Amino acid sequence: MSTTLEPRGAHEGVPAYYFDNRTPGPLLSHQQQWDELASTTHGFRSTVAQGYWVVTDGPAIQDALQDWRTFSSTSVTVLDPDPRYLWIPEMLDPPVHTTWRRLLGTEFGPKAIAAREPEIRGIASDLIERLRPAGGADVLDEFARRFPTLIFMRLMGLPEQDLDQFLEWVHEMLHLSHAEDPEHRRQMAAMTAVSAYFTEQIAARRQAPRDDLLSRLMSWRIGGEPIGDADMHAFCILMFQAGFDTVPIAIGWALYHFASHPEQRAAIVADPALIANGVEETLRVYSFVVPARKAMRDTEVGGCPVKSGEMVMLPLAVSNRDAGRFDAPLEVDLHREENNHIAFGSGPHRCLGSHLARLELNVAMQEWHRRIPDYRIAPGQQLEQTGNMYGLMSLRVEW
Repeated sequence: MSTTLEPRGAHEGVPAYYFDNRTPGPLLSHQQQWDELASTTHGFRSTVAQGYWVVTDGPAIQDALQDWRTFSSTSVTVLDPDPRYLWIPEMLDPPVHTTWRRLLGTEFGPKAIAAREPEIRGIASDLIERLRPAGGADVLDEFARRFPTLIFMRLMGLPEQDLDQFLEWVHEMLHLSHAEDPEHRRQMAAMTAVSAYFTEQIAARRQAPRDDLLSRLMSWRIGGEPIGDADMHAFCILMFQAGFDTVPIAIGWALYHFASHPEQRAAIVADPALIANGVEETLRVYSFVVPARKAMRDTEVGGCPVKSGEMVMLPLAVSNRDAGRFDAPLEVDLHREENNHIAFGSGPHRCLGSHLARLELNVAMQEWHRRIPDYRIAPGQQLEQTGNMYGLMSLRVEW
């Protein structure tokens, strides 16, 4: 991804560029582009497709995320302001969103997640022990993607023999380049298969409930009514996408960082208590989530005159790498005392699974460095990252 944008004049007095966040790029190119943009403008207009606004002012981004009345989550994709699909609860606004969050808090709150730690630690340990004799691997394929996927499957009560099928669907839906799938046929085929899979799972729980999240949802009521199949399905699709991509990306960046910073790797091996800070810092420095919101009224944000119905992109990297908020913002500091980053978002739509994600990341780093303390990035590979959410495409390490 180039850090030089193609100028397209101005839109309502604000600079306009051909800016396509879906474009892959070299290692850290997206984060560095946000640094450059944030240093030169508070916001601009992208001319891609129907056009959308991009905010590059850290405080304005956080304010917008907290103002759900103005910036709605009824659309969360800048290229699709009027989606024909629904992800629950991400694409709901209060008060319905609040009801869903309160109910889901029984499953994803700190106490419930802490109770799962032994199981989560066992999954991580087993995967790493199986991998360790190989002396090297693409750690994204062999660990980072498998670990949270297995946790998700157990949480939802899905058969673990479907793991490889799930990983294939994730790849087809989220990781294909334009060249590999120019007409999105493979992506659509995978989405159709996932949809059918969850339709079957929901029907099976209706017939014979089990001790899993999917079954428990069926006993809940929203607005006095039981949750119907359509909303159950919308929840499953969100869980599938959120659970299978964000944590693997974060694990990948953490392993990349400690593989490329041996002095910090030695520090967390010598003192595992530093791992928690390391996790928070890698989440902040390598920020990869780029939320979008739909304006519900005419407003101004980051100097952009946004009209009702228009889409706004709110890159978390701008806020998390802001020198106005953090000393040495581009450096991972294992001893940073204050780290009020927004890698999990901000406001009422802050990531529902943040407690689970934090536990997964901490356990992954603890168990990895307990078993494989000395590792390095395998030579001869060109590290690249995807667009949209900036995950490494692959990461081969040796030990």
